[in-house]
Order: sequence, then structure tokens, then C-alpha cells
Amino acid sequence: MQNESSHLLLVHQCLEGDTKSEEALYRRFAPQVMAIARRYAKDDSMAQDYMQECFVALFDKLKKFDASKGDFEPWLYRLCVNQILQLIRKSNRKISFEELSTDLQEPEIQENEMELLDNKMLLNAIRELPNGYREVFNLSVLDNWSHKEISTALKITESSSRSQLARAKSWLRQKLYKIIRHHEQKLV
Repeated sequence: MQNESSHLLLVHQCLEGDTKSEEALYRRFAPQVMAIARRYAKDDSMAQDYMQECFVALFDKLKKFDASKGDFEPWLYRLCVNQILQLIRKSNRKISFEELSTDLQEPEIQENEMELLDNKMLLNAIRELPNGYREVFNLSVLDNWSHKEISTALKITESSSRSQLARAKSWLRQKLYKIIRHHEQKLV
């Protein structure tokens, strides 16, 4: 509750035009917003652009935040994801939903093998997901959106959202399996 009250104070001060509070709000949330941006972007340059646009949108829409409807952080993160999806659509970057090869064997990855992966390896694997898979995976798994919300945001059916999530997970398992095997070979 302490954090939320300090966030609300910063929000109030930002709405009053206090530039130091705007800077403090930026510094407080920049790492989390950048983490969101990195998941949707193909590279760090694009992630920086996404983050900057998220903060422009935040300061533009801050007056719409209603503390009686929920905490500030979830509102901010939802705003960022929506802003990034809007930027993807505006850039005409095609959200493609590619088919997986059906002849690929679903690899088994053991829990102890997952320990060989660091966060950077996992982020890079997520970034390599085909566009449509990456958006659905991020929205469902990492941002906890329902398939109904995803279908509305991406203008696809709920069943397409579910099948794209399954394909994204399969694609990611195959990619992580290859990374783990490559990493194990380096250790030998």
C-alpha cells in the first residue's frame, strides 16, 4: 500500500505540472516499461522507441487514471501494452501467423535443463518468435490477457488466439531445446 500511495502522490504532482515528479515517475517505471517493450520488439532500438512512446502516451493519458478502479502499476502496464500494439499496427508491421511444420517432434525439456538458460537467452528466444506468435504469447502468458481480450486487440478470433498460443509455445520449446543442446555442447 505504501508504494501505491507514493505512486498516487507522484501522479497527482505530475497532473499539477511538476516536472520533477514526471522525471521521478519515469525513473521509477522505466525499467518495467522497457522490459515490456523488449518482449514485443525485435531489437533494443525498437524497444527504446516503444518505451519512449509509452511514456508520451502515459503523460498524455495520466488524467484518465482513476485510482478507484484499481492500482496505478497494472493500469500503466496495460496502457503500455496497448500503446505498443497500436504502434505495431501503425507501422504496418504485419502480424503474421505462420504455420509450424507438423513433422517436428515436440522436444522434452527437463526442469534442470531450464537452469542453463538465463533471462537474456529467454528474452532473445521470445524476440525470435514470428510476429503473431510473439504478440499472442506476450499478451497471454506474460501480460495475462484472456483470449477474448487478445482477439479484440489483434482482430482475430478467440480460437485463432488459442491456436497461435499453442503454436508459439511449441515454437518456443523447439527453440529453447536447441539453445540448451548448443549450450550443453559448449560445456563439454
